[in-house]
Amino acid sequence: MKRLISLAVMAVASQAAAIFAGEPMVSSKQVIAPPPAPPVSYFRGNEFDIGAFATYVTGTNGGGSRTRETADDGTTFTLSSSGSPNGWGGGMDFTYYFPWKYAGVRIQGAGMELSTGTVTVTGSNGFRSRSGSGNAAAGVVTGDFIMRLPLDDFWPGVHLAPYGFVGFGGILLGGDGNDNTVHETFTVTNSAGVSRQVTFTGKRANAIRDNFGSDRVLGHFGGGLEYRFTPHIGVFSEATWTLIR
Repeated sequence: MKRLISLAVMAVASQAAAIFAGEPMVSSKQVIAPPPAPPVSYFRGNEFDIGAFATYVTGTNGGGSRTRETADDGTTFTLSSSGSPNGWGGGMDFTYYFPWKYAGVRIQGAGMELSTGTVTVTGSNGFRSRSGSGNAAAGVVTGDFIMRLPLDDFWPGVHLAPYGFVGFGGILLGGDGNDNTVHETFTVTNSAGVSRQVTFTGKRANAIRDNFGSDRVLGHFGGGLEYRFTPHIGVFSEATWTLIR
Protein backbone atom coordinates (compact mmCIF):
# COMPACT_ATOMS: atom_id res chain seq x y z
CA MET A 1 0.00 0.00 0.00
CA LYS A 2 2.85 2.37 0.82
CA ARG A 3 4.45 1.61 -2.55
CA LEU A 4 1.27 2.55 -4.43
CA ILE A 5 0.90 5.88 -2.64
CA SER A 6 4.46 6.81 -3.46
CA LEU A 7 4.00 6.08 -7.14
CA ALA A 8 0.83 8.14 -7.23
CA VAL A 9 2.56 11.15 -5.71
CA MET A 10 5.40 10.93 -8.19
CA ALA A 11 2.97 10.75 -11.08
CA VAL A 12 1.08 13.82 -9.93
CA ALA A 13 4.28 15.73 -9.37
CA SER A 14 5.57 14.86 -12.83
CA GLN A 15 2.33 16.03 -14.47
CA ALA A 16 2.40 19.28 -12.55
CA ALA A 17 5.94 19.96 -13.71
CA ALA A 18 4.89 19.42 -17.25
CA ILE A 19 1.91 21.77 -16.88
CA PHE A 20 3.90 24.64 -15.34
CA ALA A 21 6.74 24.26 -17.80
CA GLY A 22 4.45 25.05 -20.76
CA GLU A 23 5.56 24.98 -24.39
CA PRO A 24 9.27 25.20 -25.31
CA MET A 25 10.41 28.86 -25.49
CA VAL A 26 11.11 30.28 -28.97
CA SER A 27 13.01 33.66 -29.34
CA SER A 28 11.01 36.35 -31.11
CA LYS A 29 13.93 38.84 -31.54
CA GLN A 30 14.96 39.83 -35.08
CA VAL A 31 18.29 41.37 -36.15
CA ILE A 32 17.69 44.86 -37.64
CA ALA A 33 20.45 46.45 -39.70
CA PRO A 34 21.38 50.02 -38.57
CA PRO A 35 20.49 52.86 -40.97
CA PRO A 36 23.32 54.03 -43.24
CA ALA A 37 25.35 56.97 -41.92
CA PRO A 38 24.50 60.35 -43.50
CA PRO A 39 27.02 61.61 -46.09
CA VAL A 40 29.87 63.60 -44.59
CA SER A 41 29.96 67.20 -45.85
CA TYR A 42 33.14 69.28 -45.72
CA PHE A 43 30.98 72.43 -45.56
CA ARG A 44 29.47 73.14 -42.15
CA GLY A 45 27.48 75.74 -40.30
CA ASN A 46 29.15 78.25 -37.95
CA GLU A 47 32.26 78.29 -40.13
CA PHE A 48 34.77 81.13 -40.02
CA ASP A 49 36.98 81.13 -43.13
CA ILE A 50 40.11 83.12 -43.95
CA GLY A 51 41.21 83.25 -47.59
CA ALA A 52 44.01 84.78 -49.66
CA PHE A 53 43.78 85.42 -53.40
CA ALA A 54 45.31 87.00 -56.48
CA THR A 55 43.10 89.12 -58.71
CA TYR A 56 43.09 90.58 -62.20
CA VAL A 57 41.04 93.69 -62.92
CA THR A 58 39.94 94.86 -66.34
CA GLY A 59 37.50 97.56 -67.43
CA THR A 60 34.76 97.21 -70.00
CA ASN A 61 33.43 100.78 -70.09
CA GLY A 62 36.03 102.02 -72.57
CA GLY A 63 37.92 103.96 -69.90
CA GLY A 64 38.76 107.55 -70.63
CA SER A 65 38.56 110.75 -68.62
CA ARG A 66 39.47 114.41 -69.12
CA THR A 67 40.85 116.97 -66.68
CA ARG A 68 42.38 120.44 -67.01
CA GLU A 69 45.69 121.01 -65.25
CA THR A 70 48.13 123.92 -65.00
CA ALA A 71 51.85 123.35 -65.52
CA ASP A 72 54.48 124.97 -63.30
CA ASP A 73 54.97 127.79 -65.82
CA GLY A 74 51.25 128.66 -65.72
CA THR A 75 50.35 127.02 -69.03
CA THR A 76 47.02 125.19 -69.04
CA PHE A 77 46.80 121.71 -70.55
CA THR A 78 44.00 119.22 -71.02
CA LEU A 79 44.81 115.71 -69.83
CA SER A 80 42.86 112.81 -71.32
CA SER A 81 43.22 109.04 -71.02
CA SER A 82 42.08 106.31 -73.36
CA GLY A 83 41.76 102.59 -72.95
CA SER A 84 40.23 100.50 -70.19
CA PRO A 85 41.80 100.36 -66.71
CA ASN A 86 43.41 97.03 -65.93
CA GLY A 87 45.91 95.57 -63.52
CA TRP A 88 46.97 92.84 -61.10
CA GLY A 89 46.69 92.67 -57.34
CA GLY A 90 45.88 90.48 -54.38
CA GLY A 91 44.04 90.47 -51.09
CA MET A 92 42.36 88.59 -48.27
CA ASP A 93 38.79 87.79 -47.26
CA PHE A 94 37.08 86.89 -44.00
CA THR A 95 33.85 84.88 -44.24
CA TYR A 96 31.36 83.67 -41.63
CA TYR A 97 28.69 81.09 -42.49
CA PHE A 98 25.56 81.02 -40.35
CA PRO A 99 24.35 77.91 -38.46
CA TRP A 100 22.28 77.42 -41.63
CA LYS A 101 25.39 76.59 -43.64
CA TYR A 102 24.00 77.70 -46.99
CA ALA A 103 24.35 81.44 -46.27
CA GLY A 104 27.01 83.74 -44.87
CA VAL A 105 28.62 87.18 -44.94
CA ARG A 106 32.07 88.23 -46.13
CA ILE A 107 34.47 91.18 -45.86
CA GLN A 108 37.07 91.38 -48.61
CA GLY A 109 40.01 93.72 -49.15
CA ALA A 110 42.44 93.92 -52.07
CA GLY A 111 45.28 96.10 -53.27
CA MET A 112 46.28 96.48 -56.91
CA GLU A 113 48.23 98.51 -59.43
CA LEU A 114 45.95 99.86 -62.17
CA SER A 115 46.95 101.12 -65.59
CA THR A 116 44.97 104.08 -66.93
CA GLY A 117 45.78 103.51 -70.57
CA THR A 118 47.51 106.10 -72.75
CA VAL A 119 47.57 109.68 -71.41
CA THR A 120 47.45 112.60 -73.86
CA VAL A 121 48.55 116.10 -72.86
CA THR A 122 47.14 118.84 -75.10
CA GLY A 123 47.90 122.57 -74.72
CA SER A 124 45.72 125.46 -75.85
CA ASN A 125 48.61 126.71 -77.98
CA GLY A 126 48.72 123.53 -80.09
CA PHE A 127 51.39 121.67 -78.16
CA ARG A 128 50.58 118.02 -77.71
CA SER A 129 52.19 114.88 -76.21
CA ARG A 130 51.17 111.25 -75.84
CA SER A 131 52.72 109.45 -72.90
CA GLY A 132 52.78 105.77 -72.01
CA SER A 133 50.29 104.18 -69.69
CA GLY A 134 49.71 105.98 -66.43
CA ASN A 135 49.55 103.89 -63.24
CA ALA A 136 47.60 104.22 -60.02
CA ALA A 137 47.70 102.26 -56.79
CA ALA A 138 44.21 101.37 -55.58
CA GLY A 139 42.60 99.54 -52.72
CA VAL A 140 39.18 97.87 -52.89
CA VAL A 141 37.10 97.05 -49.80
CA THR A 142 33.74 95.25 -50.07
CA GLY A 143 31.11 93.59 -47.91
CA ASP A 144 29.06 90.73 -49.38
CA PHE A 145 26.14 88.42 -48.68
CA ILE A 146 26.86 84.87 -49.92
CA MET A 147 24.67 81.88 -50.77
CA ARG A 148 26.28 78.47 -51.44
CA LEU A 149 25.18 74.91 -52.25
CA PRO A 150 27.50 72.14 -50.96
CA LEU A 151 27.20 69.32 -53.49
CA ASP A 152 28.49 66.70 -51.05
CA ASP A 153 25.12 66.90 -49.29
CA PHE A 154 23.78 64.98 -52.30
CA TRP A 155 26.84 63.27 -53.78
CA PRO A 156 29.20 61.95 -51.10
CA GLY A 157 32.81 62.60 -52.00
CA VAL A 158 32.05 65.57 -54.28
CA HIS A 159 33.31 68.30 -51.96
CA LEU A 160 32.45 71.18 -54.29
CA ALA A 161 30.21 74.17 -53.58
CA PRO A 162 29.05 76.69 -56.20
CA TYR A 163 28.16 80.06 -54.67
CA GLY A 164 26.87 83.50 -55.57
CA PHE A 165 27.25 86.86 -53.85
CA VAL A 166 26.15 90.48 -53.95
CA GLY A 167 27.59 93.44 -52.07
CA PHE A 168 28.94 96.96 -52.08
CA GLY A 169 32.11 98.81 -51.11
CA GLY A 170 34.57 101.39 -52.33
CA ILE A 171 37.72 102.02 -54.38
CA LEU A 172 40.42 103.97 -52.54
CA LEU A 173 42.92 105.57 -54.90
CA GLY A 174 46.49 106.06 -53.77
CA GLY A 175 48.49 109.26 -54.10
CA ASP A 176 52.21 109.79 -54.61
CA GLY A 177 53.87 112.22 -52.25
CA ASN A 178 53.00 115.92 -51.93
CA ASP A 179 53.28 119.17 -53.84
CA ASN A 180 57.00 119.49 -53.12
CA THR A 181 58.30 116.03 -54.02
CA VAL A 182 56.50 114.69 -57.10
CA HIS A 183 57.25 116.00 -60.58
CA GLU A 184 56.18 114.92 -64.07
CA THR A 185 57.86 116.41 -67.15
CA PHE A 186 56.56 116.04 -70.70
CA THR A 187 58.07 117.09 -74.01
CA VAL A 188 55.24 118.50 -76.10
CA THR A 189 55.36 119.36 -79.80
CA ASN A 190 53.10 121.58 -81.90
CA SER A 191 52.07 121.17 -85.53
CA ALA A 192 55.08 123.21 -86.70
CA GLY A 193 57.44 120.70 -85.11
CA VAL A 194 58.53 123.01 -82.30
CA SER A 195 59.08 121.20 -79.00
CA ARG A 196 59.16 122.37 -75.41
CA GLN A 197 59.06 120.81 -71.95
CA VAL A 198 56.29 121.30 -69.42
CA THR A 199 56.45 120.16 -65.79
CA PHE A 200 53.62 119.33 -63.43
CA THR A 201 54.18 119.08 -59.67
CA GLY A 202 52.50 117.24 -56.81
CA LYS A 203 48.79 116.55 -57.19
CA ARG A 204 48.89 117.79 -60.78
CA ALA A 205 51.57 115.21 -61.54
CA ASN A 206 49.39 112.57 -59.91
CA ALA A 207 46.50 113.61 -62.14
CA ILE A 208 48.65 112.90 -65.18
CA ARG A 209 49.88 109.60 -63.81
CA ASP A 210 46.54 108.40 -62.45
CA ASN A 211 43.83 110.32 -64.31
CA PHE A 212 41.15 108.46 -62.38
CA GLY A 213 39.52 111.18 -60.32
CA SER A 214 38.67 110.64 -56.65
CA ASP A 215 37.73 107.63 -54.55
CA ARG A 216 34.70 105.74 -55.87
CA VAL A 217 31.71 103.85 -54.46
CA LEU A 218 30.99 100.49 -56.04
CA GLY A 219 28.39 97.75 -56.09
CA HIS A 220 29.13 94.27 -57.39
CA PHE A 221 27.79 90.77 -57.86
CA GLY A 222 29.19 87.49 -59.10
CA GLY A 223 29.71 83.82 -58.46
CA GLY A 224 32.34 81.18 -57.97
CA LEU A 225 33.30 77.64 -57.02
CA GLU A 226 34.97 76.37 -53.86
CA TYR A 227 36.56 72.94 -53.58
CA ARG A 228 37.57 71.42 -50.23
CA PHE A 229 40.47 68.96 -49.94
CA THR A 230 39.62 68.56 -46.23
CA PRO A 231 37.01 70.25 -44.01
CA HIS A 232 39.64 72.91 -43.29
CA ILE A 233 41.61 73.39 -46.56
CA GLY A 234 40.29 74.35 -49.98
CA VAL A 235 40.65 76.54 -53.06
CA PHE A 236 38.21 78.90 -54.75
CA SER A 237 37.82 80.87 -57.97
CA GLU A 238 35.25 83.54 -58.72
CA ALA A 239 34.30 86.24 -61.22
CA THR A 240 32.82 89.64 -60.30
CA TRP A 241 30.97 92.31 -62.23
CA THR A 242 31.53 95.72 -60.62
CA LEU A 243 29.45 98.87 -61.07
CA ILE A 244 31.37 102.05 -60.17
CA ARG A 245 29.91 105.46 -59.40
